Amino acid sequence: QIWDVDAMPLGNSLFPELAKAVFDLENEIIRRQGASISAADGMRRQSTTSSLQRSPSTHCAVNRNAQFTPHVDSGRGQGQSVSMIAGLGNYTGGEILVEGEPYDIRYNALEFDGWKQLHWTAPFKGERYSLVWFTPDMSRKSGNGKRQPSEMLLSLDDQHAKRLAEEHSKKVPFLRPLKFRHDSTDGIVINELLDVEKGSSYTMDPNSNMPLGFSLNGHNCVLDVGAHIGVASRLAIAGGCKHIIAYEPEPSNFEMLSQNLDISQSKAHSSNPTVELYSSAVAHQSSESRTMIQARNENDGKENTWRHSLEEYSQYVDTTHELPSKSQKKTLGRISVPCISFFGDYDKHGDKQKGALVAGVSCVKLDCEGAEIDILLSSEAAQRSSWLDATHLVVEWSFTKERRVTVFHQAMDNLRNAGFEIYYEGIGSWWDTDAGVMWPYHKDLIVFGIMRE
Repeated sequence: QIWDVDAMPLGNSLFPELAKAVFDLENEIIRRQGASISAADGMRRQSTTSSLQRSPSTHCAVNRNAQFTPHVDSGRGQGQSVSMIAGLGNYTGGEILVEGEPYDIRYNALEFDGWKQLHWTAPFKGERYSLVWFTPDMSRKSGNGKRQPSEMLLSLDDQHAKRLAEEHSKKVPFLRPLKFRHDSTDGIVINELLDVEKGSSYTMDPNSNMPLGFSLNGHNCVLDVGAHIGVASRLAIAGGCKHIIAYEPEPSNFEMLSQNLDISQSKAHSSNPTVELYSSAVAHQSSESRTMIQARNENDGKENTWRHSLEEYSQYVDTTHELPSKSQKKTLGRISVPCISFFGDYDKHGDKQKGALVAGVSCVKLDCEGAEIDILLSSEAAQRSSWLDATHLVVEWSFTKERRVTVFHQAMDNLRNAGFEIYYEGIGSWWDTDAGVMWPYHKDLIVFGIMRE
């Protein structure tokens, strides 16, 4: 018994018959197929038994008409590190691609290593359900000795993040050890950026568009807009960056950022990098005061530290409805923050004011929760001179705020007109070429840009 009744996932109490049926289905698949269940190429089966037969899972994700972009799952499995997926419904297409190889899963189970193998969903038509069975880490227990599902999931990210943070901190001994808040989205950020085995979200392997690939390594000065707790800045410092300029408007994040980018005085040396920290938002136009919406916590109760945004870009709204977690507030938090223009504004006398992007910055990272939309749609973004000395750009485009692909294309055209060579996952695919498409996925998109010679 691994579940405590009080900690049972909300879906189990809302749909008890479904919860029972999905695990009955997995047991029947195991009974009928045993070790002969189809497996993705390159996957290594693991079992807690002496045979290669799959052990029953503790969790199942039920998805309806979900089309996932290329990703690997967060965390690590315990005992059973292999996921199993099956498709149900009346649909065509919708194969799962594992490391680029398509597999037809419609009423056909497939095992794959979701923690290590890159996988995504092919386009489909019709109504498509997918069931994904898996077993997360169950090593953490509550005070009464019972394993708590919410603790399992939280510790899964946090334990891995802790290992990555410790490994990373050894590479930058002149900085204080990387700190993060447990049971929050901080751990997810660390896992996405510092996991060498999976690859950093801000690193791209060489391809036909960018023969040299992309990384934060080797820059004299990096501008980090939406610096959060400083993980990207520290990654750049570990790669040899000599100077960091970081902007983060949310107070608790800025406090963590200040600690994580503090160069310990006892280890101060002239060869160490230098940092400039600003507790400010960045947008297309500056303002002495803008309203920031503090993000609502996750449905599992995890503290949401990375989706705070200026009010006009927030995806969150106040509600009177009951919410899945007690940690979620019906009325969102609102705070006033200063805001600086990215490219720089003109004052009332017509004089150009300094912006966040200054001379000497060679690499720009933009992750400002929707504010990048107006920045990149501006006329300045299309001019080479506006980018000063910047040669590298990595942007998280907030499709969760603006789903029209045509708007995204306008911004990409601006960057190309300014001289950037652009690359993003899915370039040239159906959503990128068909007319009038709305972004079909649930995640934002990372865009890489390198200035042409």
